[in-house]
Amino acid sequence: MSQTYADLQIVLINDGSTDDSWRIMQDIAGTDSRMEIYTRENRGVAATRNELLSKANGDFVLFVDSDDWIEHNMVEVLIREQQKQSADIVASRINLHEIDGVFSREEVVEMFLVHKVFNGSLWNKLIRRDLFNGLTFNAAISYGEDALMIWSIIQKVDQVAIISQHLYHVEPNPQSLSRKKLDKKKFSVYNVWNGICADVDAAWPQFSDIGHARFACEMTLILRDAIKTGYQRDEYVKTLQEEIRRDVHLIPRTGISTWAMYAFAWLVSHNYWLASHISHIVW
Repeated sequence: MSQTYADLQIVLINDGSTDDSWRIMQDIAGTDSRMEIYTRENRGVAATRNELLSKANGDFVLFVDSDDWIEHNMVEVLIREQQKQSADIVASRINLHEIDGVFSREEVVEMFLVHKVFNGSLWNKLIRRDLFNGLTFNAAISYGEDALMIWSIIQKVDQVAIISQHLYHVEPNPQSLSRKKLDKKKFSVYNVWNGICADVDAAWPQFSDIGHARFACEMTLILRDAIKTGYQRDEYVKTLQEEIRRDVHLIPRTGISTWAMYAFAWLVSHNYWLASHISHIVW
């Protein structure tokens, strides 16, 4: 509501919250004609984002998670850069890596797979609304549906602008989906990155090694979370171990992650029990 760029449509969906969110939304909406609010029983992140897209009538979309905050000039800065560069996506800084530039589709595909300055998160990206045409968030995927959507979108872009300004702030929330005790639903991220790897092999073979190295890293992170929450070795874990063992050698070869990640990936793929006893040393 306090954005310096005022020509906004602000859409909020109360996805079955059990606190006072709906009353607060009603109070706030009464003070700002730009705001549209909706409430319903809980249907999950993917269904909520699909509904948000169905209501968006502007030229660009910016997603903001309810437990985060953005700089007051975020929209203005991203819109100004978009107009300057005629970019399909404008992304702000996500970590310590500072970079400014305009990149082609091929460059962005590689950057996405490396996952350092351009990743699969929706929240730091101003995206042309029509790039979502024909696409929907997959409700069958509980974790990683945003990365799959970004992957699908960048197959359509001509160029992407990245700026070094840090405009979006993620607030650590122990109750968020990404931080909850790991359950079997989170293993759906396997399907996300397995599919992305298949796409890379078919359409971007020059990045095949990077794609499979990223797959190994992402599966390693899932097993790290499994260990942290006391998840016992089962068929899901065994499948991920097999996949990591297949591709782990590509992590140092491609240089997309640290030696600590490589060492832990190798260990957890060979001995889940031992990895669970020394994981605190690595993370």
